[in-house]
Amino acid sequence: MSSAIAWICGLWTIGGAVLLFQEAGVQSWWDALWVLFLALLAYVGLVQVGGLSRARMCAGVVLLVFAGLIILTALSGWPLGPVRFTGPSALRVGNVFPLLPPLLAFSILTLCQRALAVACPGLGMNALAAAVASVFVATVLNGSVFLSEARLWWLWNPWGEGMAVVPAAIALTSIALAGFFLARIYPEDTDLKLTRWSPAAVVLIVSNILFLVANTLHFMGRL
Repeated sequence: MSSAIAWICGLWTIGGAVLLFQEAGVQSWWDALWVLFLALLAYVGLVQVGGLSRARMCAGVVLLVFAGLIILTALSGWPLGPVRFTGPSALRVGNVFPLLPPLLAFSILTLCQRALAVACPGLGMNALAAAVASVFVATVLNGSVFLSEARLWWLWNPWGEGMAVVPAAIALTSIALAGFFLARIYPEDTDLKLTRWSPAAVVLIVSNILFLVANTLHFMGRL
């Protein structure tokens, strides 16, 4: 199973390095493909650590929580601010509810938990959950411009025009709290602690590098 995860990491990295920089709509199927592939990687790794029933439980809870955040935000503007989903690549259910953001949140949160559980085996449950939430929010921030303005999955202005500091802070705090409490439902132990190497960490680092480079190119193109 470890070799299978490593192969998935390699294939995702090769594909992502080429296609993640394409504008939304150039290959409308690719956004759905790379997120589904990343979610599969996270789920397979979770099954390896916690077993099938635990993996199903963790995945289901995480997806429901983030789907609930999106629905609540779409109806009320809280806690994430007004969100309008755009484009055919959002893999919608009934052309209404987008699946990509919850699936991506599950993928990133799972990769963060696995990578930190391997890298920091001495952390307790609360400390590990706090570290996971921190890295999770940092990754979301790193990918926010790429996933919104560049890919057009959604348009986001926190409760008004422009980027208001307080509403944005509330949104990030909500995501961090969700990440903290959700990280506590994951299994702490992994079979990779002795090696301090994890395929999840490799994919997490590569994802952040790709997001960072894509964001840099996006901002340079707007100058």
